[in-house]
Amino acid sequence: MFKRIKALRKKEHYTQNQMAEKLCISRRTYANYERGVHAMPVEVLVVIADTFGTSLDYLTGRCQEERKAS
Repeated sequence: MFKRIKALRKKEHYTQNQMAEKLCISRRTYANYERGVHAMPVEVLVVIADTFGTSLDYLTGRCQEERKAS
């Protein structure tokens, strides 16, 4: 899951600071989430999925389809 989130962030040209601001958390907290040091709350995953136009299933590895169906 964390590799997918990091890959999407880089693909969309977001920095960890930008993601932290979007999520209203510190950059350090975001970095810890992205490295898997701490579990991401569902609320954070929802905002990340919405930001990148993908699904929670994709972020969590339950499906391989990156983009939400239109």
